[in-house]
Amino acid sequence: MDVYKIPVAKKVDMEKILSMDQVFRLSITIKDSSILGEDGYQYLILEGTEDRLKVARSELSKISEKLDPDKVKKVQEIIEKERQNVNDSFGSIFG
Repeated sequence: MDVYKIPVAKKVDMEKILSMDQVFRLSITIKDSSILGEDGYQYLILEGTEDRLKVARSELSKISEKLDPDKVKKVQEIIEKERQNVNDSFGSIFG
């Protein structure tokens, strides 16, 4: 799982990168930075094969800002918690 901090002003550039053939095939999650009390950024979370992530890393390094490891961990925890909540909800529906 790769996490990127993208300024809102770079949203158009981010969308161009995400539309690239190798990149759009990744699992893509976008969260507003307000989940960690920041404004003006989006967190881009990518998951997938290493060769596709390599292409994404190369392109996103041009527009993303470094995210400190503690924030990366917090974003990952938020994503995992949301996924667990979704799984729990489906379990209670189909249970």
